[in-house]
Amino acid sequence: MKGKQKMTMQIIPTNYPQNMLSGGLVDGSPTFSALGYANQLSGADLIKIVAANRLRGRSGLAQPVSDKWQLCAAQTADNKLVVVNTIDGDPFLPAAATLLAKNPAGVIEGALIAARAVGAAEAYICIDEAKEETAAALTDLLRELQADDRLNGCKFDLIAVPAKYVIREDTALIAALEGKPIMSGLTPPMPAEKGFQGRPTLIHHAETFAQVAAIFRQAARGEEVVQTRLIGLAGDLQKTGICEATTDLSLRTVFTEIAGGMPEGKKLKFLQVGGPSGFLFAEDGLDIVLSDEAFEAGGRWLVNPSIVACDEATCVVDYVKQCADFSEKAACGKCVMGREGTWQLREFISDMTAGKSKNDDLAMIEEISQGIHTGALCPVCRSAGAPVRSALEIFASEFDMHMRRRRCPTLVCNKYVTFHILPEKCTGCGECLPQCPVHAIAGDDGLIHVIDQDVCNYCGICETICRSNAQAVVRAGLIKPQTPAEPIPVGTFKRRPGGLGGLRRR
Repeated sequence: MKGKQKMTMQIIPTNYPQNMLSGGLVDGSPTFSALGYANQLSGADLIKIVAANRLRGRSGLAQPVSDKWQLCAAQTADNKLVVVNTIDGDPFLPAAATLLAKNPAGVIEGALIAARAVGAAEAYICIDEAKEETAAALTDLLRELQADDRLNGCKFDLIAVPAKYVIREDTALIAALEGKPIMSGLTPPMPAEKGFQGRPTLIHHAETFAQVAAIFRQAARGEEVVQTRLIGLAGDLQKTGICEATTDLSLRTVFTEIAGGMPEGKKLKFLQVGGPSGFLFAEDGLDIVLSDEAFEAGGRWLVNPSIVACDEATCVVDYVKQCADFSEKAACGKCVMGREGTWQLREFISDMTAGKSKNDDLAMIEEISQGIHTGALCPVCRSAGAPVRSALEIFASEFDMHMRRRRCPTLVCNKYVTFHILPEKCTGCGECLPQCPVHAIAGDDGLIHVIDQDVCNYCGICETICRSNAQAVVRAGLIKPQTPAEPIPVGTFKRRPGGLGGLRRR
């Protein structure tokens, strides 16, 4: 979240099969061997192969893909539609963007196999309206494939949609396609029965279609099918980026072998898995396998395998507050639990970081989280309480310190720290003086500035300004630094014997 870089498409090489990133390409050109094999089979046989391999949808509810296909295939309408969702909701796992950059033909091939399986003759590729270059490249590719008669008679159209987090959910995407307010809809009927403009509509994320093509590519060669997933790696790690690996790896293996563990001098505090609404895992919980089945067995769910690593300087309360803020902003606002529940959750957690929490707040957070999970209309909101609930299981003492002792051990939460200007560092530049909203800083050109602790409102603006200059502003907990009582000329301060424990510069 805040302070953790947004993912780029830097590919981390691994020794695992690259079935989606480069599968089906020979000298950079698509072979469409998976489609060639699929064209020899009936729609029912295609669905059986997908079911036998227990493929689940990616970047969503992780429903069995074959269930959607069977439902859509069972409809008698002759205007069925396949929709490829390329909107990446998770800021730390740009799976669709990566596939469209590295192997867009694999995504299209998977969509063509799905279209054959359910009896569809038309397909939409929904793309971020801001990505004009990607849209142009896809248009050129589709034109080439059409000219080479490789689209199986299926008509493709590119549809620009807003890149909103809620569009991960099928009914919200349909609302966007129909030009309606982008909100989740009621089911049943399911989109595979009655979706876009009332047509049977089969919707999957781009990675799901890429994996479909990979399965049939391996089946065409008579190989045992090995499924892979795209994994996002961000935060405090030796290697950050995106990689493809098999679905049988543990979180520890990905963390240590692929990401290289923590950078030198840093110690792991927790990993968050599944994006901003994912679960937190401490070091002793890293042996869990990154699969839907393993997570469900532990009472969790794996929206997607994006992993954010945080070191011991991270305040877990502040971190889950940012997660709750993300979920509240991402909610479409249609249902009460999604609209009001996420707002209340964010407010209760925010109170913990601002010295406003009460003794019964933890019980309220648990109640609200459970209410959102069972009562929200769509999965985008249902998982909003996962970060704070998992954090409470691991870091109960840190929450208690914020709530009852009014302390932040990491000196991150502004309300629980004091700000000081180190006299040895201050250059007397005066940059911070006019920016302080409560005029708590005394000083002048050439004088060491001093913060009046009785006036300071702990906003941290001085810290932000000084960070790009002298880096003289520090945070303090119980132990305060020695500073002059009033402004004195730069370079004249004499420190008394004593340490500077309890300080942190951000």
